[in-house]
Amino acid sequence: MTIGAVFGLLILANILSPSFAGSAVVDLTDEDFDAKTSTGVWMIKVYAPWCPECRKLEPLWQAFAEEAEADGLSVGKVNGDSERALLARFRVNTVPRFYLLREGRTYEYMGPRNIMAFRSFATSGYRTAKPLPFHRAPNSALGRVIGRFYSLPRLGMRVYRLLRDQHGLSDTAIVLGFLAIPVVVGGLLICALDAMYLRRAKDEFGPEHEHQE
Repeated sequence: MTIGAVFGLLILANILSPSFAGSAVVDLTDEDFDAKTSTGVWMIKVYAPWCPECRKLEPLWQAFAEEAEADGLSVGKVNGDSERALLARFRVNTVPRFYLLREGRTYEYMGPRNIMAFRSFATSGYRTAKPLPFHRAPNSALGRVIGRFYSLPRLGMRVYRLLRDQHGLSDTAIVLGFLAIPVVVGGLLICALDAMYLRRAKDEFGPEHEHQE
């Protein structure tokens, strides 16, 4: 192989390497958010693909993610357009927005948008910031409940496709099955309440009142 060919291969490798390089930024979705953020410290950006400022910040966020690995930080991003449950959990109405998830608490970052400021806030600056209250924190128990609520339509569609495509059920059978769920649950709830009432009556009045006319 000639020297010219070697240099040509090196140049080609340098050109192609960014295309194959993995991103240090983790894409977080409605389905995997809780599992991925349950451990470690996370800096998260909520963005929208149509937002000019979000697109402008993308290279900076990627560079921050690469440097944050030295601090033991994980860096993620949430597409507010497609991940509607997470958008609701973060209570976001404007983008981009930045959050730190650390030790079970959530802090909103509102400082300068540069790598040094991001790293400083994630490692020490958060100590002087006030965490979001329980009802607004996406990683609180209430935040997870809100996420499940907003995920119900997507879950229902997934179950529908499973029943139709893999089990061959008709649309009519699936709809009737879904309609039967609240009826069955309501019946079970009535039976449970009835049993509790009868037991309380027995405890209060004694077994002799059990068969009173």
